[in-house]
Amino acid sequence: IAEQYSKNENFEQAIEVYTRAYQIDSERSKKGLLNTRERYIHKLIVNRKRTEAIEQCELMLEIDPNNEFARERREEINTPNTNLPNQKEDTTLKNKTPTANTNWLKWGVTGIAIAVVSLIISPGFKTCPAGEKKEFGFFCVADNSRISRGERTLFPNTNNRFRDQGIQAFQRKNYQQAADLFKQAIQANRNDPEVVIYYNNALAREAGSPFTLAVVVPIGTNSSDAQEILRGVAQAQDQFRKNKALNGRLLEIVIANDSNKDQAKQVAKELVKDTSILGIIGHNSSDATQVALEEYAKARLPIISPTSTSILLNNPVFFRAVYSDESGGRKLAEYAYKNLQLKKAVIFANPNSPYSNSIREIFTNQFEKLGGEVIRKPMIDLTASSFDAEKEVAKSVYGGEAEVVLLFPDTQSTGIAINIAKEISSRNERLRNSPQNPPIRQLKMLSGDTLYNNETLARGGKDLEGLIIVIPWFRETLQAKPFAQASDKIWGGGISWRTATSYDATQAFIKTLANNPSRTTVLEGLEKVTLNSSETSGYPLKFTKERERQGESILVQIKDGKFVEIK
Repeated sequence: IAEQYSKNENFEQAIEVYTRAYQIDSERSKKGLLNTRERYIHKLIVNRKRTEAIEQCELMLEIDPNNEFARERREEINTPNTNLPNQKEDTTLKNKTPTANTNWLKWGVTGIAIAVVSLIISPGFKTCPAGEKKEFGFFCVADNSRISRGERTLFPNTNNRFRDQGIQAFQRKNYQQAADLFKQAIQANRNDPEVVIYYNNALAREAGSPFTLAVVVPIGTNSSDAQEILRGVAQAQDQFRKNKALNGRLLEIVIANDSNKDQAKQVAKELVKDTSILGIIGHNSSDATQVALEEYAKARLPIISPTSTSILLNNPVFFRAVYSDESGGRKLAEYAYKNLQLKKAVIFANPNSPYSNSIREIFTNQFEKLGGEVIRKPMIDLTASSFDAEKEVAKSVYGGEAEVVLLFPDTQSTGIAINIAKEISSRNERLRNSPQNPPIRQLKMLSGDTLYNNETLARGGKDLEGLIIVIPWFRETLQAKPFAQASDKIWGGGISWRTATSYDATQAFIKTLANNPSRTTVLEGLEKVTLNSSETSGYPLKFTKERERQGESILVQIKDGKFVEIK
């Protein structure tokens, strides 16, 4: 009876019957009870029922204290509750005089001398707390070198003398001169979104009373993604100005660098303090977004992510301009099972990544629901120190009879995933050149959107031929082509999906602006935002009650060294 309930996905009834059976004969009932709870937890996570999922994990661990599945799921979803009540914005923070400067005025000459000597000889005073730096050799003050409106470049490796001169003018508050120089910087390097943003910021400052948003990107650790995101934001900002803005008020963009999680929390804290900032666009990775989200939630500061897809990201201030992993994971599962007619899958992922765990969870749930099987569950850890691509691929094929490999790396482990793909391609090539009797099926490769970029094509070469990737936006679709072609002319080259979704996120924020906006009015406005296809990168934008973007992901395949849509 319990097995039949479980097959029909009546998990609560199945668990009830299994539990009664377990009390009578634990050995015969244990496996069925644990497997049913596992499937039930999959379903609860997909439906964002965190409390119930954690409860089921605890019940699994009571029966099997060493159960890895229950331990890992509990750790993934057992995050602090950030659904906090409204808090008043601290309007005193923005213009607050630093403590160090105030103390200089209070102490007098003798006090300063004593303090300096004490600090210099103090053996414990070596480093400043996170997010601060030394001033005058010993004072700790806020380190804002990761944040800029135009006071500094966050891309020092890019040379542009007009940009550097514009920054100097911006620092002097000579905004008109800064705008003229930034305009020349754009002409010198039209592909650089930073100078476009600074140009518009200077004009916004000159006009007075700008609307301010912030964008957080992973400069340094993933500069390519950072540039792609900034292009979308810059394009929307520039268009807002050309469309006569709103009552003469222009849009100012604060750029922040979180190094893809390393500084995400500290950057979020600094942005929250600046009460002029009405909303956040970012962060790039789900890992970084998860770390920062608690800070934005405390301040009731709305955030729209154009790139973070993990279903574990959920908060009343969090919106998404990209389809979540629920869309991508389901699409991959259905294509693998129904179109490719594959029944056994193996997953390579990073168990410590919210993104990897999210899309893996969705894929596994849907693939097994259709009738497929994921072997070596829940995944093979591609970040393990002892990881060997050749051995793991061989073990999956000959030991588990895998037919398809799912590559779900986070943004920091894409290089490892490319090496796995190369090993699979090498194996497939050997099979083609040395046919077996009976024939051995060649492995198919499917992936999430972290492998959709030019770097994948450049590093993988012909070894990635045939790789299928699920993505939220593709420039060659009928809906996306007009925006893609217009953007190509602006930036002097093809744009990515990150540029498209970042443009849409900025457009959504712009739609909420009014004469006297606040974080509260913007947050309330986002819930009602509706953008038609002419106002976005090609697809309408409307948020569900869970603040997700409505729509469906797209499948592309690498053919002849380029991405081609699978229709």
